[in-house]
Amino acid sequence: MFNAGRKTSSPGTALSEKQAKKEKERLIKELQLITEERNDLRDRLRFLTERSMKNMPHFRPNPYYEDLERMEEAVMSILHNLEMENTEVHENSHKLKKEITFSR
Repeated sequence: MFNAGRKTSSPGTALSEKQAKKEKERLIKELQLITEERNDLRDRLRFLTERSMKNMPHFRPNPYYEDLERMEEAVMSILHNLEMENTEVHENSHKLKKEITFSR
């Protein structure tokens, strides 16, 4: 009597197990695609939000970042000056070598 409501293993059950397994795989794949799409949309939203926040008048960037930008400007200015000085010294050196060669 206890077994009256239960089904035993049969070819029909094996077929439904295969279908359940295929359905499970299909759902897992669909979940992965939806998750990828969600992550992509989240990244796009973050990008747009950050860009729009920078354009807002009340938005103030991180003060450390501003200090770093000022330091970068100073370093780039020094680098430019050194490059110009190096070019000038190289040209003078080249002129002096020509004069030494000419005077010999």
